[in-house]
Amino acid sequence: AHTLYEIVRKLADGAEVRLETEGEQMSLTSGRSRFHLGCLSPDSFPDLKSGAFSHEFSLPAATLRELIERTQFAISNEETRYYLNGIYVHTLEVGKETVLRAVATDGHRMARAETEAPKGAKGMPGIIIPKKTVGEVQKLLEGAEGDVAVEVSDTKIRFTIDGVVLLSKLIEGTFPDYERVTPKNNDKQLSVDRGSFAVAVDR
Repeated sequence: AHTLYEIVRKLADGAEVRLETEGEQMSLTSGRSRFHLGCLSPDSFPDLKSGAFSHEFSLPAATLRELIERTQFAISNEETRYYLNGIYVHTLEVGKETVLRAVATDGHRMARAETEAPKGAKGMPGIIIPKKTVGEVQKLLEGAEGDVAVEVSDTKIRFTIDGVVLLSKLIEGTFPDYERVTPKNNDKQLSVDRGSFAVAVDR
Protein backbone atom coordinates (compact mmCIF):
# COMPACT_ATOMS: atom_id res chain seq x y z
CA ALA A 1 0.00 0.00 0.00
CA HIS A 2 2.86 2.39 0.80
CA THR A 3 4.48 1.69 -2.58
CA LEU A 4 1.15 2.30 -4.34
CA TYR A 5 0.80 5.60 -2.50
CA GLU A 6 4.29 6.73 -3.50
CA ILE A 7 3.61 5.92 -7.17
CA VAL A 8 0.28 7.75 -7.28
CA ARG A 9 1.68 10.71 -5.34
CA LYS A 10 4.30 11.33 -8.03
CA LEU A 11 1.86 11.24 -10.96
CA ALA A 12 0.80 14.51 -12.56
CA ASP A 13 -2.35 16.18 -11.24
CA GLY A 14 -5.38 14.99 -13.17
CA ALA A 15 -3.59 11.90 -14.49
CA GLU A 16 -5.88 8.92 -15.03
CA VAL A 17 -4.88 5.72 -13.26
CA ARG A 18 -5.97 2.23 -14.33
CA LEU A 19 -5.71 -0.67 -11.88
CA GLU A 20 -6.02 -4.33 -12.87
CA THR A 21 -5.56 -7.43 -10.76
CA GLU A 22 -4.77 -10.99 -11.71
CA GLY A 23 -4.14 -13.51 -8.98
CA GLU A 24 -1.66 -11.99 -6.54
CA GLN A 25 -0.43 -9.34 -8.98
CA MET A 26 -1.75 -5.85 -9.63
CA SER A 27 -0.79 -3.69 -12.60
CA LEU A 28 -1.03 0.09 -12.52
CA THR A 29 -1.07 2.03 -15.78
CA SER A 30 -1.01 5.80 -16.21
CA GLY A 31 -0.06 7.26 -19.58
CA ARG A 32 3.17 5.56 -20.64
CA SER A 33 4.00 4.48 -17.07
CA ARG A 34 3.31 0.91 -16.04
CA PHE A 35 3.98 -0.77 -12.69
CA HIS A 36 3.51 -4.31 -11.38
CA LEU A 37 2.93 -4.80 -7.67
CA GLY A 38 2.71 -7.96 -5.60
CA CYS A 39 -0.48 -8.45 -3.59
CA LEU A 40 -1.57 -10.49 -0.60
CA SER A 41 -4.61 -12.74 -0.40
CA PRO A 42 -7.72 -10.80 0.70
CA ASP A 43 -8.76 -13.83 2.79
CA SER A 44 -6.18 -12.85 5.43
CA PHE A 45 -7.58 -9.34 5.87
CA PRO A 46 -9.32 -8.94 9.25
CA ASP A 47 -13.11 -8.88 9.28
CA LEU A 48 -14.15 -5.40 10.44
CA LYS A 49 -17.57 -6.72 11.44
CA SER A 50 -16.34 -9.67 13.48
CA GLY A 51 -17.11 -9.88 17.19
CA ALA A 52 -19.81 -8.24 19.24
CA PHE A 53 -19.60 -4.75 20.72
CA SER A 54 -21.22 -4.41 24.13
CA HIS A 55 -21.71 -0.63 23.98
CA GLU A 56 -22.52 1.73 21.11
CA PHE A 57 -22.88 5.50 21.34
CA SER A 58 -22.33 8.73 19.42
CA LEU A 59 -20.78 12.02 20.44
CA PRO A 60 -19.98 15.25 18.59
CA ALA A 61 -16.66 15.29 16.71
CA ALA A 62 -15.74 18.52 18.54
CA THR A 63 -16.28 16.85 21.93
CA LEU A 64 -14.13 13.83 21.07
CA ARG A 65 -11.44 16.14 19.65
CA GLU A 66 -11.38 18.12 22.89
CA LEU A 67 -11.13 15.01 25.08
CA ILE A 68 -8.10 13.86 23.07
CA GLU A 69 -6.38 17.25 22.88
CA ARG A 70 -6.68 17.78 26.62
CA THR A 71 -5.15 14.42 27.57
CA GLN A 72 -2.90 12.96 24.85
CA PHE A 73 0.20 15.01 25.79
CA ALA A 74 0.43 13.02 29.04
CA ILE A 75 0.51 9.58 27.35
CA SER A 76 3.62 7.64 28.36
CA ASN A 77 6.21 6.42 25.84
CA GLU A 78 7.73 3.93 28.28
CA GLU A 79 7.30 0.44 26.82
CA THR A 80 7.78 -1.41 30.10
CA ARG A 81 4.59 0.13 31.50
CA TYR A 82 2.59 -0.56 28.36
CA TYR A 83 -0.73 0.08 30.14
CA LEU A 84 0.18 3.80 30.24
CA ASN A 85 0.75 3.98 26.45
CA GLY A 86 -2.75 5.23 25.74
CA ILE A 87 -5.79 7.11 26.99
CA TYR A 88 -7.97 5.44 29.59
CA VAL A 89 -11.66 6.04 28.84
CA HIS A 90 -14.48 5.04 31.17
CA THR A 91 -17.81 6.18 32.60
CA LEU A 92 -18.52 7.01 36.23
CA GLU A 93 -21.09 8.71 38.41
CA VAL A 94 -20.23 12.26 39.51
CA GLY A 95 -22.96 13.50 41.78
CA LYS A 96 -26.21 12.69 40.00
CA GLU A 97 -24.64 12.75 36.53
CA THR A 98 -22.92 10.05 34.48
CA VAL A 99 -19.79 11.34 32.77
CA LEU A 100 -17.44 9.96 30.13
CA ARG A 101 -13.90 10.58 31.36
CA ALA A 102 -10.54 10.37 29.57
CA VAL A 103 -7.31 10.07 31.58
CA ALA A 104 -3.64 9.81 30.57
CA THR A 105 -0.48 9.76 32.67
CA ASP A 106 3.23 9.08 32.23
CA GLY A 107 3.86 8.69 35.94
CA HIS A 108 4.99 12.29 36.38
CA ARG A 109 1.98 14.22 35.16
CA MET A 110 -1.66 13.37 34.67
CA ALA A 111 -4.30 14.88 32.39
CA ARG A 112 -8.02 14.37 32.87
CA ALA A 113 -10.99 15.56 30.83
CA GLU A 114 -14.64 14.61 30.87
CA THR A 115 -17.98 15.27 29.25
CA GLU A 116 -21.55 14.22 29.84
CA ALA A 117 -21.84 10.53 28.99
CA PRO A 118 -23.74 10.02 25.73
CA LYS A 119 -26.70 7.66 25.56
CA GLY A 120 -25.44 4.07 25.35
CA ALA A 121 -22.10 4.69 27.08
CA LYS A 122 -23.24 4.13 30.66
CA GLY A 123 -21.73 0.98 32.16
CA MET A 124 -19.16 0.52 29.39
CA PRO A 125 -15.95 -1.27 30.42
CA GLY A 126 -12.93 0.89 31.20
CA ILE A 127 -10.72 0.77 28.08
CA ILE A 128 -7.21 1.94 27.14
CA ILE A 129 -7.02 3.31 23.59
CA PRO A 130 -3.48 2.92 22.15
CA LYS A 131 -1.45 6.06 21.43
CA LYS A 132 -1.19 5.27 17.71
CA THR A 133 -4.96 4.85 17.43
CA VAL A 134 -5.45 8.16 19.24
CA GLY A 135 -3.20 9.83 16.66
CA GLU A 136 -5.13 8.35 13.73
CA VAL A 137 -8.47 9.38 15.23
CA GLN A 138 -7.10 12.91 15.60
CA LYS A 139 -6.25 13.01 11.89
CA LEU A 140 -9.75 11.84 10.97
CA LEU A 141 -11.30 14.48 13.24
CA GLU A 142 -9.54 17.33 11.41
CA GLY A 143 -12.34 19.21 9.71
CA ALA A 144 -14.91 16.59 10.73
CA GLU A 145 -18.36 17.78 11.68
CA GLY A 146 -21.41 16.07 13.08
CA ASP A 147 -21.32 13.01 15.32
CA VAL A 148 -18.77 10.21 15.66
CA ALA A 149 -20.12 6.69 16.17
CA VAL A 150 -18.18 4.67 18.76
CA GLU A 151 -18.53 0.94 19.43
CA VAL A 152 -16.73 -0.69 22.34
CA SER A 153 -16.01 -4.21 23.59
CA ASP A 154 -13.51 -5.53 26.14
CA THR A 155 -10.83 -5.92 23.45
CA LYS A 156 -11.73 -3.64 20.52
CA ILE A 157 -13.00 -0.19 19.63
CA ARG A 158 -14.47 1.01 16.35
CA PHE A 159 -14.87 4.63 15.25
CA THR A 160 -16.96 5.78 12.29
CA ILE A 161 -16.04 9.33 11.26
CA ASP A 162 -17.47 10.90 8.09
CA GLY A 163 -17.86 7.49 6.47
CA VAL A 164 -14.38 6.26 7.45
CA VAL A 165 -14.27 3.23 9.79
CA LEU A 166 -11.28 2.78 12.10
CA LEU A 167 -11.11 -0.49 14.05
CA SER A 168 -8.43 -0.97 16.70
CA LYS A 169 -7.45 -3.43 19.37
CA LEU A 170 -7.32 -2.05 22.90
CA ILE A 171 -4.39 -2.23 25.29
CA GLU A 172 -4.89 -5.19 27.60
CA GLY A 173 -3.92 -4.27 31.13
CA THR A 174 -5.08 -2.45 34.24
CA PHE A 175 -4.84 1.32 34.30
CA PRO A 176 -3.63 2.58 37.70
CA ASP A 177 -6.13 3.93 40.22
CA TYR A 178 -5.57 7.60 39.37
CA GLU A 179 -8.09 8.72 41.99
CA ARG A 180 -5.67 7.64 44.75
CA VAL A 181 -3.06 10.18 43.62
CA THR A 182 -5.55 12.99 42.97
CA PRO A 183 -5.39 15.54 45.81
CA LYS A 184 -8.56 15.68 47.89
CA ASN A 185 -9.91 18.57 50.00
CA ASN A 186 -7.05 20.87 49.04
CA ASP A 187 -7.52 24.23 50.81
CA LYS A 188 -4.97 26.06 48.61
CA GLN A 189 -6.47 27.52 45.45
CA LEU A 190 -5.06 30.12 43.08
CA SER A 191 -6.95 31.85 40.28
CA VAL A 192 -5.04 33.71 37.56
CA ASP A 193 -5.86 35.32 34.25
CA ARG A 194 -5.20 32.72 31.54
CA GLY A 195 -3.63 35.17 29.11
CA SER A 196 -1.27 36.66 31.70
CA PHE A 197 -0.30 33.21 32.95
CA ALA A 198 0.48 32.02 29.42
CA VAL A 199 2.74 35.04 28.84
CA ALA A 200 4.54 34.48 32.16
CA VAL A 201 5.16 30.79 31.41
CA ASP A 202 6.37 31.58 27.90
CA ARG A 203 8.97 33.98 29.31
